[in-house]
Amino acid sequence: MRSSGPGPAVFGSLAALVAAGPILAVAWIALTAPWGDYLLHLLQTRLTGYVLNTLVVTSTAMILAGGIGTMAGWMIARLDFPGRHIFAWALALPLAVPAYVAAYGWLDLTQAAGPLQTPLREAGLTGLADLLPVVRGPLGAGFVFAVTLYPYVYLIARQAFSELHPDMQNAARTLGASRWQTLTGITLPLVRPALAAGLALVAMESIADFGAVAHLGAPTLTVGVVRAWAGAGSVADAARLAVVLALFAYLAFALERQSRARARFGQTSGGRRQPHLLRLTGTKSIMANLACLLPILFGLVVPLGRLLYLALTEPAARGVMDGLTNSLTLASITAILAALLGLGAAYAIRSGTAFGVLSARLASLGYAAPGAVAAVGALVLFAGLQALLDSLWGGRFPVLLTATAGALVFAYLSRFAAVAIAPAETALAQVTHRLDEAAKTLGARRRRIAAEIHWPLILGGVGIAALMVFVEVMKELPATMILRPFNTDTLAVIAHNYASDERLGQAALPSLIIVLATIPAMILAARSLTRGADR
Repeated sequence: MRSSGPGPAVFGSLAALVAAGPILAVAWIALTAPWGDYLLHLLQTRLTGYVLNTLVVTSTAMILAGGIGTMAGWMIARLDFPGRHIFAWALALPLAVPAYVAAYGWLDLTQAAGPLQTPLREAGLTGLADLLPVVRGPLGAGFVFAVTLYPYVYLIARQAFSELHPDMQNAARTLGASRWQTLTGITLPLVRPALAAGLALVAMESIADFGAVAHLGAPTLTVGVVRAWAGAGSVADAARLAVVLALFAYLAFALERQSRARARFGQTSGGRRQPHLLRLTGTKSIMANLACLLPILFGLVVPLGRLLYLALTEPAARGVMDGLTNSLTLASITAILAALLGLGAAYAIRSGTAFGVLSARLASLGYAAPGAVAAVGALVLFAGLQALLDSLWGGRFPVLLTATAGALVFAYLSRFAAVAIAPAETALAQVTHRLDEAAKTLGARRRRIAAEIHWPLILGGVGIAALMVFVEVMKELPATMILRPFNTDTLAVIAHNYASDERLGQAALPSLIIVLATIPAMILAARSLTRGADR
C-alpha cells in the first residue's frame, strides 16, 4: 500500500520550486529585459573565445577524467592486490579539493618562475625547462578538472564493473579471447552508459567552474556571466549569458539522464554474481598500486603540498577565521535544509503519484544549473520580491532581501538540493512498502511510521546527503561572489581575491582550510559509497 495524501506531493513541489525558480527567473529576465550595448560588444570581441574555451576545457576534462576514472574503477572492481581496500575509498578523496585550489598549486608549481623550472634555468638547462608543461590555458584547466573530478567517473565505473554479470566475459575467455579483447569488446561496451553518466557529471562541473578557469587564463562562459554582472553591472546581460551557459549544462544533464536510463540494459539476465578477482603479486602488484596512487598525487597531494609550503613560508591572509566561520555556517545550514528537502522529494517519489514524482524529478534539474546561473536567478527573484514589498509598503521596505545570507542559501539550495535527493531516494527505496502496510494494520499513522520505522533505516542515507551538500557548499565560488552580503566573505572568496591579486602565499591558507574542513566529510561519504568494494 502506498502512502496517500497531499504531503509527499507538497514536499516534491517545494523542492521543484526551489530548484526551478532561479532558472525560470533567468529565462524571464533574459527574454523581457531591454537590450543594451554590452552584449553586442561582447559578441564582437570575447564571446566566441568564451564558447571555444568552454568546449576545449570540458572536452579535455572528460577525456582525461574518463580514462583515469575508468581505469581506477576497473582495477578496484576486478583486481585484488595489497592496498586495494584503502584505494577503494582514497581514490574518491580528490573530489574534496576545489578545482580552483588545485589550479593555484599547479600553476605556481609549473610556471616559469616556479620551483620546477627555476633550478633548471639557473643550471643553464633552459631547453629542458622549456619542455616542461605549464598548467594554464584551456588544456591546463582541463587537466586540473580531470584530476579533481575523475572520482565521479571512478565511483560510477567501480559500481558498474562490480555489478556486471561475469558470464559473458567468461564465455569470451573460453572462446579464446584475451583479457584485453574481453575488456574492450565485451566489458567496456556493457558499462558504457554508466561511464557516460560519470562523464556528464564531469562536464557539468567543468562548465560551472569560475575560479580555476579565471586563474589559469581560460575564461569560459561562467567567467562571462560573472564579468557581465560585476564588471558591466548588467543583470539582464548576465542573465542572457547564463541562458547560454545553462544550455551547455543541460545538454550534459540530458546525456547523464539518458545514460542512467540505458544503464539497466548493460546487465545480463539472471541473479547477480560477484566477479572473480584477479590476484596480483610482485611487480604487477606494485604497478597496480602506482596506477592507483598517481591520480591521488595529481589531484590531492601535489597541489596541496605546494600550497602547504606557501602557507608556511608566506604571511597569513587576513580575515581567515571570519571566513571559516561564514563558510561553516552557510555550509551547515544549507546541508541540513538540503537533506530535509531531499528527504521530502524522496517521499514524493515513494508516494507514486504522478505529480509528486514529476515535481521531485524537476528538482533534480537544479544540479545542472551552474552556480553563476543559480545566483543570477536568485538575484532576479529576490530583487523582484523586494520591489513588490516596497510598492506594498509605500516606500523602502525595512528588510533588504537581496545580498543577504538568505538569498545565498536559497541559491545554494537551488544548485545542490538535487545532490541530496539521490542518496535519500536510494535509502528510502530500500525500505519495503510491506513494513508500512504492517504498521498501518496495527493502527500507526504516517508520522509515526516515518519516525519509528523509516527514520532509523534511512538515517545513514540522509547523513550522506547532508555531507555531500556540505562539501559542495564549502567549495562553491561564483554564487557566493555574486550574492554574498557586504563584508561577508567565505574562505573560497578570500582565496580567490588573493589569488586574483597574484598573492598566492596569502591564498594558500584559506585554500588549505577549505580542504581540511571538507575532507573528513568526504572520507565518511567515500567510505560509505565504496563499502561494496571491500569484499
